[in-house]
Amino acid sequence: MRTDDFKFLIECAIKAPSGHNTQPWKFENIETGIIIHPDFRRALPVVDSDNYELYISLGCALENLLIAATQKDYMCKVRYPENATNSIIIDITKDDVSNVKFDILFNEIAKRQVTKCKYNDKPLSDDVLKQLGSCFNFEGVSLHILNSKKNFEKIIPLIIEANNLQFENKDFLNELVYWIRFSKNEAEKMKDGIWSATMGMPGLGRFIGSLVMKNFITAKSEEKRLIDLLEHTQGLAIFISDTNNAEDWVKTGQAFQRFGLTATCLGVSHAHLNMPCEEITVRQKLTKDLGIENKHPLLLIRYGYAEEMPYSYRRSLKDVI
Repeated sequence: MRTDDFKFLIECAIKAPSGHNTQPWKFENIETGIIIHPDFRRALPVVDSDNYELYISLGCALENLLIAATQKDYMCKVRYPENATNSIIIDITKDDVSNVKFDILFNEIAKRQVTKCKYNDKPLSDDVLKQLGSCFNFEGVSLHILNSKKNFEKIIPLIIEANNLQFENKDFLNELVYWIRFSKNEAEKMKDGIWSATMGMPGLGRFIGSLVMKNFITAKSEEKRLIDLLEHTQGLAIFISDTNNAEDWVKTGQAFQRFGLTATCLGVSHAHLNMPCEEITVRQKLTKDLGIENKHPLLLIRYGYAEEMPYSYRRSLKDVI
């Protein structure tokens, strides 16, 4: 593959979301295509102890890459990882233009963002919900949409329970604080992590920001914030996997990325509320409440309409190739 084409594909891939914006990926240009390697130095051992969210992030990057490949008339075949230590291999060939279908979601890759602010109270139309509900087709992955607060009220206690478990865990809080960038200067320098401005927080600087997070942000204060967010959330989207293995984690990431890009195209905002999926005891309760005892809810996403927020930074190509 030509170097400029490779860089183009990677520039698109790295615009994908990742847990705490850790960007846990490395890309290798090989004779037959591209390898996406997991970068375990950027893992989240507390909140994501089995690395399932890391592989979901790789799936998001993979889907961006596959969508971008249609711009260059490339045909791609994905070889999924067999376990949670393996890489994703994409075999890429140049094909006749007539055989490559341009993916219209390409236009949304640079626009998409995880919008963490409070949403307004405008409901989604039936047509918009239909498009979101049919935006992907990956074997083993399904989407369960709970539109309107009336339909997701029973999930709220599970969100609060999981939130409490996390914010009462000092290791969780230390990991979170490590990945928050408390000023624009820090965000621009590091080009990863959660820039405080994307959460609507003032730029406090690392010393003051860490002090505030560790001494004044509590499970109770977070519960109050979450309830306020949910009061202005139009619905929840739950991504469910048939099996709990690396291949389906990646496919879940691909499905979520198509959901996010489709939502962007439709002017709909979205953000993670993934605590009930991250805490295993709460995930088991969520599974029971949804009536999917033999399946695995891996991602919980809120959606609605909101104003654009500042964008997260991404590392340079030299840092990820």
